[in-house]
Amino acid sequence: MKKVKASVIIPTSDRLPVLKACIFALLNQTVEDFEIILIDDASRDGTREFIEDSNFSKVRYFRLEQRKGPYYARNLGIKEAKGEIIIFIDSDVVVFPDFVEDHLEIHDRREDLVVQGMVRHIETLDEVNFNRFYLPNALCLRTFITQNVSLRRKYLIAVGGFELFGPELGYKDIDLGFRLMDLRLKWVYGIRKCKAFHIDGELSLESLKGIFLKWEKQGASAYYFVKKWGNRGEKYARTKKAILFSKLFNTKRWIENENVIRLILESEDNFGLVSAFLRGLARYHYRNKGIEEARKNEGFSYSSDI
Repeated sequence: MKKVKASVIIPTSDRLPVLKACIFALLNQTVEDFEIILIDDASRDGTREFIEDSNFSKVRYFRLEQRKGPYYARNLGIKEAKGEIIIFIDSDVVVFPDFVEDHLEIHDRREDLVVQGMVRHIETLDEVNFNRFYLPNALCLRTFITQNVSLRRKYLIAVGGFELFGPELGYKDIDLGFRLMDLRLKWVYGIRKCKAFHIDGELSLESLKGIFLKWEKQGASAYYFVKKWGNRGEKYARTKKAILFSKLFNTKRWIENENVIRLILESEDNFGLVSAFLRGLARYHYRNKGIEEARKNEGFSYSSDI
């Protein structure tokens, strides 16, 4: 395959409805000189059949038969990429038509950039509207977040890609960001450029429990992250705060009660402050739970597939 200017790398796992919107948005860009690398992390929802039946010329599809996690998938994408510029997004992100053009235009200004784009979090695909005034509500500043970010491939190769420590979720993108910062790259933030929507999905009892599990995995990864980076890592991971608040409110005794979980869900609309307070405590609790589990399984190593 011939060289292209950019490679958009997307890991996905069982997100077919929103993945379709993600792909179709990328196929409707204002520029052509890019490829889409889709890494299917063992989906069982028809993702493979959709891609193979559609036969998109711009999409290069790779499938993992066993789940490896999004950062392993991104490393594979980096290996396979033909573009000089790598753009990372998630499969639940829907981008504006000038998204790729914006990223490339900024990189044309100088050679040593990391372009961190922002997103607007919304619940459903019905809320995607490219014509209304756009204001991001997730400001990813002073960090490296893979839901919308780009840089030259050579820098990813230079630092060895994503290191695979702890559970599959959490802190591997920030860990990579630290190593890129040590190369003295310049960060540029896209507020009114590189625009995208992040589709969170509607909150339900099942999805809320999924969020709790995600926080627990992130807590375990945070433990390894701080072990590696010390105080520099603690400023981002805030493991001490999670431990403190979990103990202060004795969350082990009550936060996992089914009635409390239902209260968090039911108070989301009518009593937002109550829900926000309880969700905040739940986040500290599950992060601390992950930290405690990581301490029990102390042995770990850092590895990369790049």
